[in-house]
Amino acid sequence: MKLYSILIFQLLFITQSVWCGVIKGTVTVTTIKPKSYTTSYSRGVFEPKIKTDKETQEPSHSSQQIKIVVWAEPIGKSPPFIQPDEKPLLNQKNKAFVPDLLVIQAGTTVGFPNLDPIYHNVFSYSRSKKFDLGHYKQNESKDVTFGKEGVVEVFCEIHENMHAYIIIINTPYFTQAGDKGEYRIEIPAGKYTIRAWSPDQEREISEIELGDTEEINLDFSL
Repeated sequence: MKLYSILIFQLLFITQSVWCGVIKGTVTVTTIKPKSYTTSYSRGVFEPKIKTDKETQEPSHSSQQIKIVVWAEPIGKSPPFIQPDEKPLLNQKNKAFVPDLLVIQAGTTVGFPNLDPIYHNVFSYSRSKKFDLGHYKQNESKDVTFGKEGVVEVFCEIHENMHAYIIIINTPYFTQAGDKGEYRIEIPAGKYTIRAWSPDQEREISEIELGDTEEINLDFSL
């Protein structure tokens, strides 16, 4: 009986390994668009702060400066919805959002806990999701469910320097690039559209067909 259980476990492991492939590579951000700006909201008023010529013309090669997200969308079939093991959180800590970039699948609920000994008022005017959580104090938290794909910029009405991105995508196969722009996604075999995103940059798109246990290297330049 014990030997039988071991064989079943090994068979399941082999089966699971077969249908998984890997997409990996590096995303380089070499061009800063002239339209780029830092944004803030002050009591509901949008206030774009235009960057200097130096900031808009000098290229950036570091994902520590530029946020990068990569994801894979299945072609010809609906992606499964995978509920996170724990609720994703966008914390308010030290008058900042932590993390300042959150990637989720459409349909996911995000918590917004206030960890500061002061009031915050979290809100967004983004087309994908408009919300205003009102003023709430330390150790309180409010939830928002994001059902529509898109980019949501989050602000605090009280502290205009607070700014974060929530990227909502219609697939569970995604990742945020590392410090050097490197990424890796394990996905089932099949056809996919691979997308790379960074603030103020056009989405980079590539289509691939991934075989069983295949590993494809795919680099992007934004």
